[in-house]
Amino acid sequence: MGLLDHVKIENLDEDQRKMVELVGLDGFKSLVRAFGGTTIYIPKAESLERAARDQKIREEFDGGNYRELAAKYGLTERWVRFILFGKLDNLDDDMEGQMSIYDYPEAF
Repeated sequence: MGLLDHVKIENLDEDQRKMVELVGLDGFKSLVRAFGGTTIYIPKAESLERAARDQKIREEFDGGNYRELAAKYGLTERWVRFILFGKLDNLDDDMEGQMSIYDYPEAF
């Protein structure tokens, strides 16, 4: 039994107490043991929900139901296509007559 086992809620700062409210004191101590001294990123709920939404769109796609999926998920058909195929129509193509910044790297 280490000293961490003797830590009480009163010993914690405000942010740590908020975490204890969410995961419990034992859960918090487990997090301290696993990640203590490191920085961990906790994503916003929206980013997790977006990933789940995109996965559902891929699962529900039948080869042509762009409009239905767009309406169901509150997106444009164009954005549904981006989710499915990873590019926006015509935006990934070079614009005619437009030079890329990578055409002349020695200039930089």
